[in-house]
Amino acid sequence: MVSTQLERPTSAIQTTALERGTYLSTDLAATRRLLEEVLDLECVRFAPRSLYVREKGHRPGEPLHGRPYLVLEVTEVDEIPNPQAFLNHWGVFVATQSDVDRAYAAILANKDRYGIKNVQKPKANHGAYSFYFDDADSNWWEVEHRIVKKQYESLREIGDRA
Repeated sequence: MVSTQLERPTSAIQTTALERGTYLSTDLAATRRLLEEVLDLECVRFAPRSLYVREKGHRPGEPLHGRPYLVLEVTEVDEIPNPQAFLNHWGVFVATQSDVDRAYAAILANKDRYGIKNVQKPKANHGAYSFYFDDADSNWWEVEHRIVKKQYESLREIGDRA
């Protein structure tokens, strides 16, 4: 029988924040337009073929200044070697279910402009109301409103089920 208990009472790494993810693009300028104009994210091109992305609001004087944030690093490549599947996705939160519906309508209306390939209809799933879409490089995105405000906190309280 395989034990699920950790070998040590504390972890080897004392993580304070999840800070980075990476994905690929074949057209960094088009990806930046999608990220800024559709998803309302902040982008900085720090190298000829690389872009940093984060949510807005972390600059001095803005409401999230001083709080940790996740950075996505987008790297431009000549071709995507392994197209992503739907379950491998990035997500953004919006304030209300109506915001999800408005985002869905806007993305459908602008699919061709931003190279969006597939757009799934909004639905309630895993404690959220959301929809998914994928960009020209098969990067999947979820636009989500959490229905249950403390979804992740309550899941941690329940703990492992298997």
